[in-house]
Amino acid sequence: MDKKQTIKIAKNILLGKNKPSALLRFLCWFTLIWDGLLLLYFFSSAIVFWVSDISFSDNPLLEGFTKEFCFTLGVIHSVSFLSAALMYRLKKTGFYLYVIANISLVVAPFIYLNSIKADYIVVVFTLIMIGLFTSQFKKLS
Repeated sequence: MDKKQTIKIAKNILLGKNKPSALLRFLCWFTLIWDGLLLLYFFSSAIVFWVSDISFSDNPLLEGFTKEFCFTLGVIHSVSFLSAALMYRLKKTGFYLYVIANISLVVAPFIYLNSIKADYIVVVFTLIMIGLFTSQFKKLS
């Protein structure tokens, strides 16, 4: 089996055979790339915190930035990544997971970081993305 066939089979397994609409495809690829980068960042940060025992206790702004916080955000971004892959495969389950994960991403910093204030840019961006995915909900099965 040559490399091209292997890539095609892997793509069909991961993303399915049916191609979504152009907007849904763009949203899913954006989410896959964004959440993929962030889950790598947060998991690697958590591992660095775990191995080196780094603490931000002297900095009041980053006091709650711990390995637990990083692992939590890494897991939530993983769920969001999985949900984008499911929506690319046109599954409604992916939409529901996406909404839950992204609301969790907005709420989680308030649980872990005491010094954080409401970040309206994150809230607005999250609502816009959920709204754009909602506009494609009829195409999901």
